[in-house]
Amino acid sequence: MASTTTDHDAERANELYWGSDRSVNELAEDLDLSKGALYSLIRPLPAGLECPECAGGMSYANRTARDRGYVTCEGCGLEEEEALVRIESGDASVLHESVGSPAATRTLVGTALLGVAAGFVLARLVGRGD
Repeated sequence: MASTTTDHDAERANELYWGSDRSVNELAEDLDLSKGALYSLIRPLPAGLECPECAGGMSYANRTARDRGYVTCEGCGLEEEEALVRIESGDASVLHESVGSPAATRTLVGTALLGVAAGFVLARLVGRGD
């Protein structure tokens, strides 16, 4: 006889999936489910944001999207960086929070390198005028 999943099973699967860093294989094994069955129980995690396109609710489709800061609109399907959605909604605190993010660090380093390169070029051009 095939086992059936209940609302309680789905709730437990979502708690474990969203509330831990354990692998999907480990979670499926603990819940006595296949990976496919586990994935079918996982619901998107609400991000508490309003879609800038249609005003629908934004959510994280999976843990990878949450960890990388990508949200998806449940209404129109828009996929966007969470930080951009927060900025567009007027949440200025995201600017302070993102300063230490890997993307912000890459941007700052890239900008600094461009500034140094521009300085070298300018110094050479000025030096030729002698």
